[in-house]
Amino acid sequence: MTEKARAKFEKVPLHEIGFTFLRIGIVSFSLAALGEARNWLVKEKNWFTDEEYLQGVGFSQVLPGAPAVSLMIYLGHRLRGFWGSVFSCAGYLLPAFVFMLLTTYLYMEYQELAIISNLFRGLEALVTGLVINTVINLWQSGVKVKQNWILGISGFILIYFLQLSIYWILLAGIVTSTFFMLLSKHSSWWARNMAEVSNNDFQQENNTTPVNWKKIGITAGLVAAVLAGNIILINMSDVFTRLGTTFMELGGLVFGSGYAMLPFIQEEAIDTYHWITTNQFTAALALSLITPGPLTKIAAFIGFKAAGLAGAVVATINIYIPTFCIINLLADFYRRAGEIMSMRIIVRGVLAAFIGTLWAVVIRLSTDILVDIPTMLMALGAVAVQRFTNIDTLWVVLIGAAVSVLLF
Repeated sequence: MTEKARAKFEKVPLHEIGFTFLRIGIVSFSLAALGEARNWLVKEKNWFTDEEYLQGVGFSQVLPGAPAVSLMIYLGHRLRGFWGSVFSCAGYLLPAFVFMLLTTYLYMEYQELAIISNLFRGLEALVTGLVINTVINLWQSGVKVKQNWILGISGFILIYFLQLSIYWILLAGIVTSTFFMLLSKHSSWWARNMAEVSNNDFQQENNTTPVNWKKIGITAGLVAAVLAGNIILINMSDVFTRLGTTFMELGGLVFGSGYAMLPFIQEEAIDTYHWITTNQFTAALALSLITPGPLTKIAAFIGFKAAGLAGAVVATINIYIPTFCIINLLADFYRRAGEIMSMRIIVRGVLAAFIGTLWAVVIRLSTDILVDIPTMLMALGAVAVQRFTNIDTLWVVLIGAAVSVLLF
């Protein structure tokens, strides 16, 4: 990033960061958040280039927790450091938290009403369409060169057909991307035809931005203060302690998106602590799919059932706090590494492999949700409107909600 660009970011008000990420959070359903963030931050605001944005996507994929939340925290940190990450994270997660609590109440009180069940059914199909469009856009922007096509297709095969865990895909992506990087360095044919880079790109690797150790030290102090405050919060009652430690462990130790967390959340919430029943867990999962925000906001449902509104706050904070702290401590080092061409090639390759795995998510959602002609039409309509019109996603969701009530 140039000095001019960094100076521009320093002028971005924190309230504008918060409002922008709030706007993204309102219309971001599951993986569709990646597309909404790109539209607003790259195309509308011009705060990031496509390359910088995709570096953030790549970083978010190798961190524990929900990748969409990790991406928002990282981008906020790129804009205004620690406080930028606070405002971006809070802005993005606030709509998810509010909508999850609201739909939880509606579901519990009025789940037998046909209009509610029809609304949920139609929105599930609409969300599937938004996710399909997001993955298409990510593939087009992140899997451009031939070597990354190889990695993207391999990532899909590894997770869908071989059913390998995200850890093996990460390892395979790093090893293969490193091998391709070495080929690009030592083979002019490979660099030109497969990686589309030149020798000049590698010769500029030493022109990187120096690490600001003073900023990193201040950030580390603020992160320590956040952790201390959270420890005080979760020790206010026994149920807070159980909620906080459980969701902090899940948020800090489980990789591979919210879907990878689900079996562990289910075991802890149902079998270990009996906060909810199996039927309530299924309902919570459905509500997580049809409301804005990451799938992991299911923590708010569980926390609410365990200890009311305060429990929902404790569970939500703790499932995201590990990633928040990790990003604030490592973001500057990752940004500097991204300025080195060798590292950029490796990151692009790993990102391509992860984008390939998203097609498995698309297939899973399509198989489970698009079960008849009406649901297929809803999903295809969402894809078509997003790809061929300039209608804002918020209007797509509102119109889709009305259509779903009438269509089903």
